[in-house]
Amino acid sequence: MAASSPPPTLRGRGAEMNHLGRALERVLTGQSVRVLIEGEGGIGKSRLLAETLTLARAQGFEVVTAKGDEVQQTRPFGVIADALGCVRTATDTRRRDIAELLTTHEHTERGTITVSSDPGLQFRAVDALSDLVEALAVAGPLVVGLDDLHWADPSSLLTLAAIERAIEGLPVLLIACYRPFPRSRSLTEVVARLGAAGAVRLRPGPLDESDVAGLVAEVVGADPGGGLVAQASAAAGNPLFLIELLDSIMREGGLHRSDGRADIGDRSLPASLRLTILRRLSALPEAALRALRAGSLLGSSFSPDELAAVVGGGLADLAPALETALDSGVLEEDGDHLHFRHDLIREAVYADIPASLRHGLHRDAATRLAATGAPAARVAEQFTRGAFPGDPEAIDWLIRAARGAASSAPETAAAHLARAAELMTPGDGRLDLLLSERADALMLAGSVVEAVTSCRSLLRRPHDARAEDAVRLRLGAALLVNGRPGEALRELDVVVGSADASAAQRASALSESATARMWLADFDGADDAARRAYELAEAAGSRRFAAAAQATRSVVACMRGHMAGAMELNDQALDLAERSYRRDGHGYPVYATRGWILVELDQPQRAHRVLDEGRSLSEELGVRWPLVTYQSYLAVVRFAAGEWDDAAAELEAGIGLAEESGVTYALKPSYSALALIRLHRGDLAGARSAVDAAETIGDRGSRLFDHRVRWARALLREAEGDPAGAYRMLAEGWRGCRAAGMAVDYAVIGPDLVRLARAAGDLESAEEVTRVVTAVATANDVASISGAALRCRALLRDDADAANGAIDAYVGGARRLEAALAREEAAGLAAAQGRRDDARALLREAAAVFEGLGATRCVVRVDAALRRLGVRRGSRGPRRRPDRGWASLTETESRIADLVAEGLTNPQIAGRLYVSRRTVQTHVSHVFTKLGISSRAQLATQVTQHRNDALAGM
Repeated sequence: MAASSPPPTLRGRGAEMNHLGRALERVLTGQSVRVLIEGEGGIGKSRLLAETLTLARAQGFEVVTAKGDEVQQTRPFGVIADALGCVRTATDTRRRDIAELLTTHEHTERGTITVSSDPGLQFRAVDALSDLVEALAVAGPLVVGLDDLHWADPSSLLTLAAIERAIEGLPVLLIACYRPFPRSRSLTEVVARLGAAGAVRLRPGPLDESDVAGLVAEVVGADPGGGLVAQASAAAGNPLFLIELLDSIMREGGLHRSDGRADIGDRSLPASLRLTILRRLSALPEAALRALRAGSLLGSSFSPDELAAVVGGGLADLAPALETALDSGVLEEDGDHLHFRHDLIREAVYADIPASLRHGLHRDAATRLAATGAPAARVAEQFTRGAFPGDPEAIDWLIRAARGAASSAPETAAAHLARAAELMTPGDGRLDLLLSERADALMLAGSVVEAVTSCRSLLRRPHDARAEDAVRLRLGAALLVNGRPGEALRELDVVVGSADASAAQRASALSESATARMWLADFDGADDAARRAYELAEAAGSRRFAAAAQATRSVVACMRGHMAGAMELNDQALDLAERSYRRDGHGYPVYATRGWILVELDQPQRAHRVLDEGRSLSEELGVRWPLVTYQSYLAVVRFAAGEWDDAAAELEAGIGLAEESGVTYALKPSYSALALIRLHRGDLAGARSAVDAAETIGDRGSRLFDHRVRWARALLREAEGDPAGAYRMLAEGWRGCRAAGMAVDYAVIGPDLVRLARAAGDLESAEEVTRVVTAVATANDVASISGAALRCRALLRDDADAANGAIDAYVGGARRLEAALAREEAAGLAAAQGRRDDARALLREAAAVFEGLGATRCVVRVDAALRRLGVRRGSRGPRRRPDRGWASLTETESRIADLVAEGLTNPQIAGRLYVSRRTVQTHVSHVFTKLGISSRAQLATQVTQHRNDALAGM
């Protein structure tokens, strides 16, 4: 059918269009809606999408749309960039900047892929593209329509997952169309994510007999006869197949009309869609068919210049053939590109080329494209489709394409390297080295388990000795990220002891092994390995590994309770990172280690500034994995400072980011802190869930912070009425903490252990704990550690002076929870000594702090103590925030609600409040839940109403 002919009436899709129409209506109310359309080729997915986009445009929606392409499915961010119009010629500066970012490394020449070769370019691109979608949605209702996602590149699918998160509460309709097969792992994950977010699933099936008859009548312009109806049944209810079948019959003169009816004779037609399409195309001139065959090699979409290069000759010679193809409706125009009207047409043309000829044509196309200076990925795609085993040109172009894509699309780089490895002969000396590069690309892509499997598979078989150390180094890094430090250490130690390893490799292995030993709570081993790594790195001139080594040593010194030495070592690490090549020393989160030390030194404001600076630097450098660390440590800062509302949001955001990225080593302290917040706020079920999750993480091999998990579990058991079990649990945690020499945490769990030990009648253990905590306090001038030592002494000996001293120390160190607990304990001693007024005053002070923290369980306990002293705080009781309504919002949530109402996007809010965009997303989600709404438009309305109510009240 000619391109200018209107498509026939959409039939048999009333239910699907009703769903899509309601989705548009919901978006107009400010909600975000996801729709998945799955079905076989030709069943009508694209038509449903097109009809919906037409409706959306008529209703004033902004529409962005694109489709995947089988031949271009390795073009990084291809589908998403096409949909958003991110090209260098875009009139919009933002889109031009994104296009520039996507092509930054397009022509990168040879150079080994490493985890330091700008590993975060991909994530900068993902953030930029998802931010653009959010900005479009804030400006007005938006439809994002993505077709043929079964051919989408992995980077586009990764971005789609980020977009799905970013559109929450925004007026966006996201429509994803795909076939059931092929189904990549990336597409499977995205479909699952959209499904979990409540996506509407549409699976258009075959048309029924009445719809088929109606479609036949419309296309042929007459009532169909029995023969035509029987022939139409060969289409099996597939609309595209049926239309192409009818078109072939009419073009070949096989249709007979009589008395308002149309029918066919006895002549049979092909039963397959491919043959039907080919029969129809056979009427085209040979020049047009040659152009179509050449175009099918390039994919569903191609530029006229590319086609001219592949065919040979100039555009002027090709123009008549292209005009014929356009007039026939086989090709359509799309800006400066041409595309096949339907993928099934391209597939039919492509499959009609003999396989042996296809290989040669692809190879010829690759050579011609390379001569025109086409991108390496485009050339490599053609070479790989026409390659033969051992093909040197194909292998070379695949490697070039992989190294060009490593930073922006590591999944694509891994795929190119895998294909290059398949083409290499067993005797090719580059094979194993190439596979080690692929493992690095897999790590950059977040496919850590696949990287581990790949490395182990290579090491188990006979392999090139030159690749041994590189592969083990990559395997050790992958295992460490995967939370298996013991297994990682075994691989890294082999590299350290290898006579063939370079100085840089040994320095890297020692630096990684130092981290592994630290997470195994082997501080002596960690410090020794880090010291040796530093010496090797300095000798090799690698400030990157030297910075990582000194940062690890600073953490170890902090853990041991040597705070002054920890800061001195961290100063050195920061200086080395700043002076490293391209500041790649910040690939190890040096600022995060500094922030941790400052928290332990009771300097939360400095810690917050440092961690914010480190997070911003990671985003600037494009190194994403440390972002998990910064998110987690910022949450810990807020927890320690008593900013529990914000701490809980930061913890939830950090946990989500860790589980999504696989960077899970900091989850135990995060879950433990979240458990304590929930416990003190009376949410025992939530606390139990957090502790269970922390214990599951602990099963992966890391032993660091096990004592914090046991501490949280012990306090939970006490709350559940099992003080004896609580004491046993916490005593076990103390023994592990002492065995590791983690002195900085003696003060964390010491006071609770002394309290539980004394209640259990174990005075000897209580005395030993008090002595140990006091020794750490004496060695460090840190207010919170001194406060803990004084609390231990007060709890052990009923020492009122020590109890009052603990209050003063904690107040000086800005530890609000500990200061309130110290007041509560001091009140107990005062009451026992008959100083009832002092006890009442202390309890009131403690209650005020607990109320500020939202620690309702603690407030209940304090109120009970006050009642025993003859004081009733009346009906006020514990000031628990409501679960729903405007009064349930925290201060930060209220502020974010105001900023949302002003029209700011999540990234803009994050920049204004100095938090991560993921934290903003978490806050916005909480606001929606508490207010019972689902869109930013509804939130803006409620903000306005709340302000009006406040003014009326004034």
